Amino acid sequence: MSPLNPFASALPGRIRLRHPALRNRDIHARVLDSLREFADIESNPAVGSMLLRFDPTDAELEARIRAEVAALLGPAEASPAEPGSETAATAPPPAPHGSRRRRRAKWELNRAAKIGAVASMALSLAALKSSRKLHAQAGVLSLALTLIHIVVHRRHVLR
Repeated sequence: MSPLNPFASALPGRIRLRHPALRNRDIHARVLDSLREFADIESNPAVGSMLLRFDPTDAELEARIRAEVAALLGPAEASPAEPGSETAATAPPPAPHGSRRRRRAKWELNRAAKIGAVASMALSLAALKSSRKLHAQAGVLSLALTLIHIVVHRRHVLR
């Protein structure tokens, strides 16, 4: 199907598969049916991922699983458990420099908003006994910082 390496990670008794073809529900079901006899499988066709769990002491079983995956999704260039397994064909393209900066700035803003929201909520609760005005101001600040956090994660809010 594709020259991409479907083996995202491999540990004794555990293999994670990720492949764009696994996002297709028909292909995903076919691969799932084929591998079900070898391992316990957790799968998510929405992201094209499968987690296979099997007996780690059975090296022959792992070899059969790898051969079956290669037959279904194409051969892998190298095992991810081996050093230097990510080849130029499987490595994701580098992100544009500006997008890295934006992601980092977004991460830092979100982190500051979360810490500030928790701190201002604690201040608001502490101010309950002493000053209504300070309590209200700290509550508004906490709400504003929580809203920043929600805006940063707006794609995931109503899933």
